[in-house]
Amino acid sequence: MDALIEVAERQIGGGVVQSINARDLHAFLGSRADFSTWVKQQIERARLQQNRDYLIHKKVEQLPSGAKSRNEYFLSLDSAKHVGMMSRSERGFQIRDYFLECERRYHADGAGVAAVLQDPAALRTLLLGYSERVVTLEQENSALRPKADFHDAVVEATNCQTVQQVAKVLGTGPNRLFDFLRKHSILMPGNLPHQQHVNAGRFRVVEGHYKDRHGDRQTYTRTLVTGKGLAFIQRRLSESTG
Repeated sequence: MDALIEVAERQIGGGVVQSINARDLHAFLGSRADFSTWVKQQIERARLQQNRDYLIHKKVEQLPSGAKSRNEYFLSLDSAKHVGMMSRSERGFQIRDYFLECERRYHADGAGVAAVLQDPAALRTLLLGYSERVVTLEQENSALRPKADFHDAVVEATNCQTVQQVAKVLGTGPNRLFDFLRKHSILMPGNLPHQQHVNAGRFRVVEGHYKDRHGDRQTYTRTLVTGKGLAFIQRRLSESTG
């Protein structure tokens, strides 16, 4: 399906809904009226309510002559369908059908996710697919302070996971995964990654510090797996068992 107008999720009316920028709709319908006048007329004709059917966002642009602000109107997909139909033009019917198809696909995808959540194997695949977007629990709960210095480095290493965490996502044991990574020359005998994999963005190595029983400061390292590395490991595991 060709994208006639960009559709994006936005918070309107107390919930996240599909929406479009009214300027894009104005341009698509080919209206010759000034946008500001046109959008206010559509809101009145369709009896749309602000913060229920649409929202207004003030955008400030820096121009050579100084700052200039303008209002951006974002319409829910339902509201945009009404506006399209009210134009009584061929393009109005075309955009209505497009929005209907967007809604159908959106709800179909939502049903698919619900089904995946009931299937552990499918859920694991979903987690791998979205691994680049995962935020670790340390980042989500800033109220919890780490008990050791290496946790600070883990928090800074956005979207990284320990090998133990990766093993859990992949449905295997950590010792088995460490053995696999060493056997395939991904990790060295000390469980640090080979430099080529660090350079490829698959792993990060962070340093931690602790005081031994004599009060001396000691340093140690820990291997973290990036989202890219997680997908790489999963692919190598699949190839070895395929």
